[in-house]
Amino acid sequence: MKNRLKFTLMACAAAFVFAACAPQEFDEYQLGGSYTIGPDQLTFEMTAAPGSDEWTYNYTAVINVDPVKYPYAFEVRFGDGTVSKDLSGSHEYRVLAGTYTAELRVYTPDGEIAAKSKTLTFANDNPKVYQDDPASLQFALTGGKDNLNGKDWTLTAGSGLGGRNSGWGDWWDFGNEPALFDDAFLFKPNSIFPNGDFVYENNGTSFMNESLGDLFSDGDPDGSFVTVEYQPATDATWKIEERDGKSWLIINKGFAGYAVTPGDLEKAEYEVISFSPAEIQLKHYTGEDNAWYFFLTSEVPSNPLTGEGSKTWVIDGYNRHTEEVVAATGLNIKGFMGLGPVGGYQEWWGAGAGEKSFDSAGWTLYESKYTFTSSGQLTIETQGEGYGRKATAASVGGYSVTSEEGDDALFTYAGGVYDYTFSDGKLTVPANGFLAYYVGTQEYEVVYLSDTALCVRAVNEAEGQDWVFIFTPEGEQ
Repeated sequence: MKNRLKFTLMACAAAFVFAACAPQEFDEYQLGGSYTIGPDQLTFEMTAAPGSDEWTYNYTAVINVDPVKYPYAFEVRFGDGTVSKDLSGSHEYRVLAGTYTAELRVYTPDGEIAAKSKTLTFANDNPKVYQDDPASLQFALTGGKDNLNGKDWTLTAGSGLGGRNSGWGDWWDFGNEPALFDDAFLFKPNSIFPNGDFVYENNGTSFMNESLGDLFSDGDPDGSFVTVEYQPATDATWKIEERDGKSWLIINKGFAGYAVTPGDLEKAEYEVISFSPAEIQLKHYTGEDNAWYFFLTSEVPSNPLTGEGSKTWVIDGYNRHTEEVVAATGLNIKGFMGLGPVGGYQEWWGAGAGEKSFDSAGWTLYESKYTFTSSGQLTIETQGEGYGRKATAASVGGYSVTSEEGDDALFTYAGGVYDYTFSDGKLTVPANGFLAYYVGTQEYEVVYLSDTALCVRAVNEAEGQDWVFIFTPEGEQ
């Protein structure tokens, strides 16, 4: 999974002034004076887009600072987890019914934040909202909404005919019919809950019930079955419906390998008996006494975060994988630990190889371990101390600070076992757990994830800062 967020700083531009100008230009700014940016200098409007649905809004943000005397950065937060660096545009809320607060924020180097907000209330669920729950049928079928290439399935032994209310394919199975078992079924997400695109790859021939034989002049009858040359539809789709307490997989203009009636070529419905990321069992009703049973399997790659079952990560203290992260994301990331303005990643500072390893606090970074399991647990192991920002360690985190040095703080922290969530590119550690260096939050944007590197970003709300950390699997640092 790769989060390719790119951010361009327009140095010295009137609409976006940042601390990237030549040193002599800072003489124009009153950094040490009483001048600052306040809410009264901000204008922020959200208006329903004309002729659009109830979830789409046009927005306009204005920062009334002229002449610019103070470097600043800004962002528009829509209240649904998305953020924009554009001062105007259109935004669709793919959300459930509820109240959401959109906000224009302006950050200055002294840690001040000026904000203007608007509250929006939606009476209805947006049908485009996608519930990307790893335990859901949709996730098992496609690999999740971020897996845009979709997920392949194949039919396996045991599929066949059985009694409508009896066991799994207990009357007859398909054996090793080549026109059936060389087929593949690709289910793609399209970020619209709960459906997507369906691709049937049949290698030129399909195995069908004899009732379809008359539809194909080149049919090759074999008892109750026929092998035919068949070109699958290119605009097939799938969706999930919930009816009578059951889940149904519906394929329009496609079918799961074996068409029983002519109607299956246009719309095939399957009751979902059971499912997992690797196996799905379907039941297709065709008569009063019988039903067709289909057993689909898929190869499931290991999760880079957890491996096959669990995986231990440590800070990449010698920057062995920083180049990998930068090459994949194109972001201004300088080291395994560093900070910048919100949205700037590590524009201000990034740790060099071996830095923060031998001073009074940095050793906690190198010694701490973070083990993620596929069952949703995170075990944090420390040497009894935590390391983080002086501005947030006690006041926000509630930790017992033992010493301070500059902007850093050491505090008593023994680690622990926590439940974590990883969805939509966000990694959240509840309670008082944190990764590497505490900056006042337990929510991390996963900027980059591979088998060899994990890069996360945390926003220090109290000081208006980005913090970015890079981890590597234990034993590879």
